[in-house]
Amino acid sequence: MLIRFSIALALVFGPAFAAESITRKSGKFEITLRLPEGGLFPQEEQQLEFRVADSTNVDPVLGAAPVIRARIRGAIDMPSMPGMAKFQDIAHPEGVAGDYGLHPTFAHGGEYRLRMEIEPPGEKPFSVEFPLNVEDTAPKRKNLAKPFRLEMSASPKNPKAGEPVVLTLRYRREPTPGVPRPDQKPNEVITKFERVHEELMHLIVVRRDLGEFAHQHPQLDDSGTFRVTYTFPSAGEYHLFADAAPLGAGSQILMAKLKVGGKAGEPFQLARARGAATPASPIKVQLDSTSGLPTRKTIAVQAAVTDESGRAVTDLQPYLGALGHFILIHEDGETFVHSHPDEREPGAGRNGIIPFLVRLPKPGLYRGWIQVQRDGKVITTPYVLEAAAAGGAQ
Repeated sequence: MLIRFSIALALVFGPAFAAESITRKSGKFEITLRLPEGGLFPQEEQQLEFRVADSTNVDPVLGAAPVIRARIRGAIDMPSMPGMAKFQDIAHPEGVAGDYGLHPTFAHGGEYRLRMEIEPPGEKPFSVEFPLNVEDTAPKRKNLAKPFRLEMSASPKNPKAGEPVVLTLRYRREPTPGVPRPDQKPNEVITKFERVHEELMHLIVVRRDLGEFAHQHPQLDDSGTFRVTYTFPSAGEYHLFADAAPLGAGSQILMAKLKVGGKAGEPFQLARARGAATPASPIKVQLDSTSGLPTRKTIAVQAAVTDESGRAVTDLQPYLGALGHFILIHEDGETFVHSHPDEREPGAGRNGIIPFLVRLPKPGLYRGWIQVQRDGKVITTPYVLEAAAAGGAQ
C-alpha cells in the first residue's frame, strides 16, 4: 500500500527536481508548469516540464486525469524586448502520462513569458501563458548542457595585427544527454537562422583587456558557414562573441578566442578609464549613472544624446532595427551583455533620451560601447560601468 501511494504521488506531482509549480486553468483543463529546482539560468539548455489534466475527470487518489496525445507548441519571448528572437518548439511527451517537456535556452537573465498553444484530442485548441524569471549565471555554477557550440577558424591560421584575416564561423548542434530528439542530428551544422536586428549574426570582437572593440556582421552561405574579413588593429588575445538565432531556438551567444601576433597596442587599464570623457565626435552621449549599479536586476540606464551646442539630438536614425545598442563586457573578458532601448516606449530616443534596459549579472567593472546612428554614420561611445556586489534579482 505504501509503494502504491508513493507511485501515486510521483504521478500527480512529477519528478523531484520541480521546486516550484504554477497552475493555469482554461475551461475544464488544468496546466501545471513545474520549474527546475534552483531556478532557470541563461546560456544553458533548460528543462521545462508541465502537466495537462482534465479537471472534470478526477480520481480520488491520482487526481485529475492526464491528457495524452495533445498537440502543444511553445513559444518564449521577452515582453520588454519584442525585437529579440523567440524560442519556439513542439512539446514532447515525457515518461508520465499527461506530462510534456520543452528545452529552451535563454540569452540572458530577465523576465520572460512562456505561451503555449494546446490542442487536446478532439477538443478546441486554447492558449495559456506563464511568467518565467531567469536568474543570472552564478560564478560557481557548473554549466549544464548547451544546445549549440561555436566552431571558428581563421585564414591565415596565425593572423597578425594590421593584416586582413578571413574568419569562418559555424554553429553546430550539441547532443542533449538523456533527451532523444529524432528530428535533430547531433553535431550537425545549423544552416537556417532568424534575422535579428536586421542581421543573421552580430559578431563582437574585443581584445582581452577590453582596449579594442568592433561590431561585425558575417555573411551566411547555404552550407551554414558565416564569413567575414577583418583586420585586427593590434596584437593580443581576442574574444569573439557570436550572437545568432538558429531557427526557432532564440538568441544563442557563443564565444571563441583567437591569438593575434604582430605589433602590440597600448595596454588598456579598465580601472583608470572610469569617468573617461566622451571621444571627440559630432554628438555626446552621457549616461545618468555609471557606478553603484545593482546586479541581477533589470534597470533602465538613461543615455542623453546632445550635439556640440548641448541641445538634445532628436534626429537619430534607426541602427540595426533600434535607436541604439549598448554592448557591455565584464572585466573577466567573458561575461557578455547586449542591451537595447526599452521597446515598450515607442517614442524612446526621439527626444534625445534613450532608456537602455541593462542587466548586469555579476559585480565588478564593465566596459560598454553605445552605438547610435546619425546622418548615416554610426557613432560609438565607450563607457566604464561599475556594478555593486549588493542587489537582488528582479
